[in-house]
Amino acid sequence: MNKSKSKDLLLVFAGGALGALLRYFISIILELTLGPTTAGTLSLFVVNVAGATFLGWVNTSDKQNISLFWGAGFSGGFTTMSGVALFAYTQVPVLVLPSLAVMFGLGFIGYAAGNNLGRVLKEKR
Repeated sequence: MNKSKSKDLLLVFAGGALGALLRYFISIILELTLGPTTAGTLSLFVVNVAGATFLGWVNTSDKQNISLFWGAGFSGGFTTMSGVALFAYTQVPVLVLPSLAVMFGLGFIGYAAGNNLGRVLKEKR
């Protein structure tokens, strides 16, 4: 593997580790304050919507290092599709579809808002 690819891989890995660690801390804080039942569902919504919003903002960057670390790495480690799958599998079936629709809808809105904010801030520079 050449030096450039190794650096790219390291950036994604480091960003992913940071994102996963922050997601873990958010889930622990919510669990301690709200209890385990509510915290699991709420943390899933919080990290996925916040992560989509952040990713929308990061994707306005022209710098590859920023996109690798904060986009693919941090946002990829912070958000959790496996958590969504587990939620869909373990919850009452009648609640799953509306909950997922709300989460994905808010995620798309968050991404668009973050992307628009990034573009506005980029134009002001």
